[in-house]
Amino acid sequence: MTTPGFIALSSAVARTKDQIYRTHCAATAGVPPVAVRASMRCVRCSGLLTYTVSAIDGRTTGRCSSAGCLNWALSA
Repeated sequence: MTTPGFIALSSAVARTKDQIYRTHCAATAGVPPVAVRASMRCVRCSGLLTYTVSAIDGRTTGRCSSAGCLNWALSA
């Protein structure tokens, strides 16, 4: 069973990843020309979200500075 909290979290992760891909990977079919390590304002809580994007396969990791907020690892 999926809880409303999980749905809200996963949609925030999806929105964040979409924004990261549009910024760094749109022109290169999902993989940036060089590895990316950057930060942005979190879409869920407006905290500092630090993320990476692999230049090999486009996988992302991200973590918000706010406790209990967005956090994902190695997702395509």
